[in-house]
Amino acid sequence: MADADDDIEFEAEADAGEALSLALDGFEGPLALLLDLARAHKVDLAHISVSALADQYLAYIEAHAARMDLAAEYLVMAAWLAYLKSRLILPHPQITPEEPDPQELAAALRLKLMRLEEARAAAKRLMQMPQLGRDVFLFGDPQPVAVTRETAWRAELFDLLSAYCREAGKHVRREHKLKPRRAYPLAEARRRLEKALAEIEEWRPIEAVTPPPEAGAEAPPPASYLASTFGAALEIAREGKVELRQTEAFAPLFLRARHEPEPAA
Repeated sequence: MADADDDIEFEAEADAGEALSLALDGFEGPLALLLDLARAHKVDLAHISVSALADQYLAYIEAHAARMDLAAEYLVMAAWLAYLKSRLILPHPQITPEEPDPQELAAALRLKLMRLEEARAAAKRLMQMPQLGRDVFLFGDPQPVAVTRETAWRAELFDLLSAYCREAGKHVRREHKLKPRRAYPLAEARRRLEKALAEIEEWRPIEAVTPPPEAGAEAPPPASYLASTFGAALEIAREGKVELRQTEAFAPLFLRARHEPEPAA
């Protein structure tokens, strides 16, 4: 199993006068320095008295009762020193299958200590954030709460068809009938045009021979008079009784009576 003693870092924030300084056989100096040397295998832990270390730690606790954060930090350091020395002096007995592996227990302890350090660092970061009532202040008046409502429709095809049938049944079906409009009779237009042919010797526009529209609600529309007169003119022209002339498309239409040529003498 790999050695993971260097996985944990200690942050003892103490002044020179508050640091825990040890005076042991084989070492004199700060506890943090002793732990670093022990990790680097630069000090012989076999000559370090754990009992003397504990006595000096308790004396430090009594003298610095107000700095419990440093006391907790140094307690973890001292525990690690005791653990490192125990690995040197304790034999490695044969482990039965029913007993837990000491190395696994040590790894679990190191994992817990690492999580403790992470929790302390996270708590420190939280305390450094803006605090309510100190850095951030609330409004004096209560703030309205915005309520957002969303409608979720749940329906099957049968429900949709039923709703459509109900809505469609509310509307009354109406039948729209177109009333036929009166038209100027084609026969009447032909009769009037044949009667007027005797007077049409020169080219005249078709509007000149169209009868004036009648007045009243039941009277044919004015366009019907012109259309019937045009239809009558086409029929009479086919019979050879009238001539039609139009210079171009959509140009005015002219007509005149057609006279039979006189026979030569």
